[in-house]
Order: sequence, then C-alpha cells, then structure tokens
Amino acid sequence: MLRLSLLSIVALFSLTLPRLALGQIAAPGMQMVPVKNVSIDEALAGVRWQGRVPSPASIGDKTPIVMVYASWCPKCNVWSPELFAQIHEMIRDQPVVLFAINADETTRGVSYAVERNLVGPNIFHGDDPSIVQRMGFQSELFMYSVFQDGVQSGRRSAGSYYPKDDGSKEFSIVRDMKSGMGGSFSILTSDMSPRLREVLWPAEIGAKLDERSLISLRKKMDDSLADEFNTAVSDYLNRQVETIKTSREGSIPEQIKGYEIAEMVATDFKSTPQGRACRELVDTLEEDETFQNELTAKKLYDQGKQKANSAVTLKRMMGRVISRYADTHYGQEAQKAIDAVQ
Repeated sequence: MLRLSLLSIVALFSLTLPRLALGQIAAPGMQMVPVKNVSIDEALAGVRWQGRVPSPASIGDKTPIVMVYASWCPKCNVWSPELFAQIHEMIRDQPVVLFAINADETTRGVSYAVERNLVGPNIFHGDDPSIVQRMGFQSELFMYSVFQDGVQSGRRSAGSYYPKDDGSKEFSIVRDMKSGMGGSFSILTSDMSPRLREVLWPAEIGAKLDERSLISLRKKMDDSLADEFNTAVSDYLNRQVETIKTSREGSIPEQIKGYEIAEMVATDFKSTPQGRACRELVDTLEEDETFQNELTAKKLYDQGKQKANSAVTLKRMMGRVISRYADTHYGQEAQKAIDAVQ
C-alpha cells in the first residue's frame, strides 16, 4: 500500500510540470558549465545571419527570445515540425522577436527550420555552434532563453510541453509567448487584418516609417487594404500625440521621452495635422531654457554612464553634470550615482 501511495504522489506531481518531448537528448560530450546570464548583444555576437536582422536596440518594446536547435537528432526531427508549427501560428500576433539559431557543428545552414515553416515577420535565422556554451545551454537540441530588460532570464527546453485535455500538447516556448512577457506593440493593434499586420511588422522592429515610406507601401496595396492602412497610420499618430500630451504632466524623463517622440513625428510626418502640432510643441520647447538644460544634462549623464569604466571615472563624469546642471533632474541623478560608489 505504501508503494502505491508513493507512486500516486509522484504521478500527480509530474502532471503539474511540463513534460520533456520524446527524443530530446543531450549532445554527445556536452559538458555542463556554469555560465552567467548574458545580455542579448553578447548572446548574438557570433551569429552568422541569413539576410538582414534587426539589432536588439531597434526592436523597441518587443521581447527577444533566442532558440537554439540542431538537426542531427532523429527523434527530435519527428516532433520539431509540430513545435515549429505552433511557434509559426502564435508568434505573429505577439510582441516577440525570435532569433532561431542553428547550432550544428558539422553543417551550416538554416534550411532545416525554414523548410519546416519556422518563418514569420518577427523570426530571424542564423548559424552559430558556439552560442550553446555562450548561453550556458546543456545541449544544442531545442533550448531557449527569454530576455528581460536585455538580459537572459533563464534556460529552458523548447521541446518540453504541457499536455492538454484533448490529448494534444502545448510547447513551453509557445506558452511563454502567449503570456505576453511584458512586450508591447507601437503600431500593430489586435483588430488589424492579417494582411496589414504583415505590412506593418517591419516598422515594429526598426524599419523606417515616414511619409515617403507610406507612399511606397500604398503603391503595392489594393483599395481596401490601402484604406485600412491609412486609418491605422492615422490612429498610430493620434496615439503618439496623446502620449506626448500625457508626458507634459509627467516626470522629467517622461517629458524628455515625449519631446523625442514629438521630434520624430514632426520630422517624419511633417505634412500631417499631427506632424504640424508636434512641430509647434518642439519649437516651443526649444525656446524653453529650463527644459533645454534638462536635455543637455541628460545627454551628459548618459554619456558619463556609458563611458565610465571605473568608480573614479564615474565620479569624474558625473561631476561634469553636477558642475553645470546641479539643479536639474539629471544633476540630482548624477549626485546619486556618485554617492552610490563612495
């Protein structure tokens, strides 16, 4: 009776955890090496990309995910098409960017994933066997990491899954994508048609969106898509204007962020009503000495933070901010930075 009880407990406990997909085994000779969590820039530093890839800095508020895979495992090749199909279906509507890296030692090429339909406007492919060790993975077989605030937040198996009541399964990487993970869209909205989302996805991850690009994009559209496109762009600009208005009542960093958005709209959409309104605000703030001091103080503060490679250098760089702009927000932040290393 005791044995049956223990087995029942183990079975019940196992149902609460993601199951490991059959066939996912560690690569021969792979050693477990403790590795610190890396930044997204460090993780992708050695990747050989297929085609153009957005920089981590250009993807805005999208959440980066790095997935590493290899093609040498026969059992994995049985279930990987299902994994790729779930990712393909889910990711298009999520504020996520997936960097899919082939880590095969003996082959170079991303055709394995592309031929299995791991494609989408926010999926990017590359090759790099060394990324396995760099990211601290135990294997090159379908591992992934989510990056929060630009830093690797953990290491998980992309082949693990949650069983569903209907007998199917949901892979853990897909469930992570569905959870939102804090990412957000700037332009895309939930009510957009799939066709329009495909058109606007590049702008979400760094492609230039201005009046000139709008003209180029419209030429390729039929009337119904062009109408939806015009409405979407106008709504986007209106949201930007509302963000700017709200920022004027916020903190200094929020005001500066709003000013930067206003500069962008005024420059890139100068003939629109929103562009003209933003130009008036920018012109007004350029004559505001107090606000201009805040802008300059922020620039010096950011430069100091970026260049400081020691406590001594940090104090010197922050001292420059304080000597000229002690009464500004970033002058006060500079003093806090100095106090923190005393």
